[in-house]
Amino acid sequence: MNREQFLAQLRKALGRTAETEKREILADYEEHFRAGLAEGRSEENIAKALGNPSAIGNAFRIENLADNTRTGWKLADVFRAVFASISLGFFNIIVVLGPFLGLIGVLIGMWAGVAGLAIGGIGGVAGAIAGPFLQGLLGFSMTAGNVLFLFFAGVCTAALGVLAAIGMTWVTRQFFVLTARYVSFNARIISGRKAGGST
Repeated sequence: MNREQFLAQLRKALGRTAETEKREILADYEEHFRAGLAEGRSEENIAKALGNPSAIGNAFRIENLADNTRTGWKLADVFRAVFASISLGFFNIIVVLGPFLGLIGVLIGMWAGVAGLAIGGIGGVAGAIAGPFLQGLLGFSMTAGNVLFLFFAGVCTAALGVLAAIGMTWVTRQFFVLTARYVSFNARIISGRKAGGST
C-alpha cells in the first residue's frame, strides 16, 4: 500500500469526524510519510509500519465519540462508540459488547428497584389516605395507629426511592464515562496507537 492509498483509506475510515480534526489527523500521517521517505524508507514500508488505516480511522472516530461523553451527557455517543468498536474486530464482541450489554442489564435492574421503592412509597401514602374511607366498603378496619404507620412508612419508602434515584443517576453517569474510557483505550490498543498520540 502506498501513501495515497493509505491516506485515502484513513480519510474514509474517519467518517463523519469534524473536517478540521480530519485534516489534522491526515496531516500528521502525511508527516510520518515525509519523515520516513527522508530516511530512505519506501512508502509501502512506512504504511506497513503505521498499521491498518481503517483500524486507525475507526479508533479516532471511537475516541471522538468517547470524548463527547466525558464532556457531556451523551448517552447515544456511548452506544455508537461501543457498536463502532465491533468494527475493529470480532474479539470486541466478547471484550466490549458482551460486558457492556450485561452491565446495562444490571443498571436496568437497579433502576427497576429504585422505581419499585418510589411506587411502593407512593402506594403506602395513598393507602393510608384512602384506607379509612374504604374500610367499610371493603370489609376491613384500620386503627389510627395503622394509618399513621402506613403513612410514615410510605413517606420514608418514597424518600428512600428519591435518594436511590439520585445515587443511581450518579452511578449511571459514571458507568457511561468509564465505558467511554474503556472503549477508547480498547480502540487505541487494537489500532496500535498510544494514548494522546497518533501512532
